[in-house]
Amino acid sequence: MSKKSLKKTNPYLKDDKLSKELLYQFVSSSTAVEGVLTKYPKLSKSMERKLKEVIAVHEASESYR
Repeated sequence: MSKKSLKKTNPYLKDDKLSKELLYQFVSSSTAVEGVLTKYPKLSKSMERKLKEVIAVHEASESYR
């Protein structure tokens, strides 16, 4: 059985630009939990829309399982 990378199987990471911006958000929030404050930009409006589209498609496919 061949193993696929997380980037190939996770719908949120398939889009390169969106995954990069999400990574910034993940790092920022994770380091804040540890008490380190960072200044990463928030998601742009276009990336927010793209993320909502990915979530909607992913949630729809999950409901059939």
